[in-house]
Amino acid sequence: MFIKIVKKPGNKQYVYLVEGYRDASGKTKHRRIKSFGRLEELEKDNPDIIAELKQWAKEETAKKKRQDLLDVEIDLGEKKRLAKTPRNYGYVFLESLYRVLNIHRFMHTYSQSRKARHSLDDILRLLVFTRALAPSSKVRSLAMKDGFFFPFPDISKDAVYRALDHFASVKDDLTKHMHEQLDQQFGRACTMVFYDVTNYYFESEPFAGLRQKGVSKEKRKTGIVQMGLFLDENGIPITYELFPGNTNDMATMRPIMKTMKEHYGLGKITVVADKGNNTGANLAHIDAQQDHYIVSQRIRYRGNELANIVLDPEGYTVMQDGKFKYKTVKRTRKVGPQEITEHLICFYSKKEADYQKKKRGDLEGIIERFIDNPGLLASSNRFGVKKYIRTEQMDKKTGEIKHTKPVATFDEQKYKRDTELDGYYTLVTNDLSLSPFEVIEAYHGLYKIEDAFRVIKSDLQGRPVYVWTDDHIRGHFLVCFVTLTLYRLLQTLLDNEPSVSRLKEALASASAVHLEQDIYLLHDPHRIIYDMMDLWKVDLDYDYLRYEDFKKKLTKILKA
Repeated sequence: MFIKIVKKPGNKQYVYLVEGYRDASGKTKHRRIKSFGRLEELEKDNPDIIAELKQWAKEETAKKKRQDLLDVEIDLGEKKRLAKTPRNYGYVFLESLYRVLNIHRFMHTYSQSRKARHSLDDILRLLVFTRALAPSSKVRSLAMKDGFFFPFPDISKDAVYRALDHFASVKDDLTKHMHEQLDQQFGRACTMVFYDVTNYYFESEPFAGLRQKGVSKEKRKTGIVQMGLFLDENGIPITYELFPGNTNDMATMRPIMKTMKEHYGLGKITVVADKGNNTGANLAHIDAQQDHYIVSQRIRYRGNELANIVLDPEGYTVMQDGKFKYKTVKRTRKVGPQEITEHLICFYSKKEADYQKKKRGDLEGIIERFIDNPGLLASSNRFGVKKYIRTEQMDKKTGEIKHTKPVATFDEQKYKRDTELDGYYTLVTNDLSLSPFEVIEAYHGLYKIEDAFRVIKSDLQGRPVYVWTDDHIRGHFLVCFVTLTLYRLLQTLLDNEPSVSRLKEALASASAVHLEQDIYLLHDPHRIIYDMMDLWKVDLDYDYLRYEDFKKKLTKILKA
């Protein structure tokens, strides 16, 4: 379907929704589906109406194509048989990993101990696999239960929400169980761990419990909840914790690390984190546990002492014709009653300096405009400008401070110091055995946790959060955590080549239609599915399979 503008007598133009079809002779023709009226009248109300209608027609066409797939007629031998709703079998690869981690047995035991009315394993699997393939609300996930090859039992909406309460209760035990299984089955690497914090916003605005007003990463005004997350060296989640949205990022690391060290049996670890977690209390806690840390260090806003160390040319090793240099400064500092000895490693990159200069742009010209008209400061939100301008009630002629109109002055010294620091960045570690390049390589691994948060928020659509009680919120994020872990494990087994987005697309593409006489028509899957077939040593490269044969092959995957 598409938008067509048709001229009529009197030079009047009309807008129609049109679709193409073939007549009995095979010729392509058009037929009008809907009339929107005269173009002139439409554009009076909305000058962009044609562009918007074209986008709408494109979306409606895509919807129609998806619906047509459900109603397609398939010729099987002599007869045409009507296809039913496709059933997904791609999720079986994720369920295989779910079983390898023995989550199904853990949940079955927990269900029995709590005498749950419904199988908590069935509900967790349903929520995890719908979250993995087609994220949606809990009610919508329930409606999708018949879209999988192996049927789920009847589950009520109330049962799903009761299960979320159970998931909140079992979270600590289940995440520990998953860690132990990952260690036993795959020998997970936890000598270096990555930590970061993010937040998720809610659809509803009221503030209560975990939903509190805080600094939202997405600039939302609704309540948010904070999540602190630890990953292992391969980017596979270890554990996480939720905090009220008004919790400071810097206060989240220590309680999670304490629990993780005590209950997970981790030995000596190196914690890698960004500058948001670089506080004396956090670093002192890690050092006191005889563990190591690698964290980035702010240079600006830390006073002149650190900036002077960074800008001092003495001690730098210069590489790449001056485009890169580094140096290590050993220092001992006191945090409360505790002394910490650490290396401050300073780096300079011309590439980064050029980027920062370009990002700043013509800031001096903008500052000059604000100096000439201080009244603009009140209405501006340009912090990049404001930090270099001081306002005083001063007489311009005499220099005397008076209660008159404010006078803006340029803090040239601060501006000059900031531009001198372009391209410099610093890392801090208490592991004195590491070379500067080992430290920077470890720090670069933080991209894994940034990507993990992106996956939860975007691929798994973990936000906005639609549930509102604290236990339901905790249950929701346990589902996201389990789903993320399965995806990360699958990535690891596939040598980390496909992204979660591509894996999600691939698993969703693996579907089949149940025809008559227990015959299944298999749709052509994404090429990544063939890599999974090789990994699980199973052949699903067929156009048609009888139910029993199809079932045997999928059962083989589940038992692998």
